[in-house]
Amino acid sequence: MVLKSKFRIWCIFLTFTIFLSTIINAQTFVPEVQGLHNSFSVNVWNASLVIENMKYAFGLRIFDENVRSESYKLGFITMKRQIDKSYFSLLAFVGQTNGVMLTLGYENYSVPSTGFEKTYYVSSYETMQTEYSKTWFALPAIPIGEGTIGPFALNYEGFSLQKLGDNNVNINIKRGFANIDSLQLSFLQIGNIYSLGFFVFADKSLEQGATVNLGWDFDENRIVGVLGGRIFIDMWDFRFFFSAYGTYVPSSEHVKYGVWFRFLSPLEGDLIIQNNVGYLKIRFPGI
Repeated sequence: MVLKSKFRIWCIFLTFTIFLSTIINAQTFVPEVQGLHNSFSVNVWNASLVIENMKYAFGLRIFDENVRSESYKLGFITMKRQIDKSYFSLLAFVGQTNGVMLTLGYENYSVPSTGFEKTYYVSSYETMQTEYSKTWFALPAIPIGEGTIGPFALNYEGFSLQKLGDNNVNINIKRGFANIDSLQLSFLQIGNIYSLGFFVFADKSLEQGATVNLGWDFDENRIVGVLGGRIFIDMWDFRFFFSAYGTYVPSSEHVKYGVWFRFLSPLEGDLIIQNNVGYLKIRFPGI
């Protein structure tokens, strides 16, 4: 029931924000919705509405973004490509609850492609932190004697949310897909479950495929199977990745799972659910 009520609030925020974004000029209106466990915020321009444990507050946000580019020649035309991007967001809010939220982020678009984002949330009622990281690289085959080793590729992405002082409120979903010659491997973490196995039906970028793993549940101290997959969906105007993973234990009555939506367009952001804890961050650029 608690999880259903949180989804209801998220749906109201999303519907309200999409409605506003369709009637106001996109160049000056870039709304953002963010949900961290029991706290939700709606940011419009530099103003924010924060609801935490049904306590209301209003805030002001400072946001800055720095994008670096490099020029190169393509025939007789000079082109530009982005090298990396760094950004930060600082939100201070007061009301029935008060506090601050700081987000720091960096993205590198060269190969290897890397990035991270960290958010620190401190209020009258709780303190939380989130961390997102990603890495992608590929190497050609290396000749050794008359043969070769490789090619090699790695696609890693991970997210964690932790409520400090309360070990029962956390999200830990990390996945890594590797290609070594014709062997495709997978690593997957769901909470305190760590697993290794095979990545099957994969594409060359290692963005899509199915996971068949065997791991260890450190909470219950037993072996578990982990099944799931990641797929790209292009439906109407929506483009996003959908990932779903769950444990398989014949004698267990409870399935531990992780679900991850990574939205690309027209929305940008993530919806992540691990067991009974959820995280949401959605931006509406270009609407």
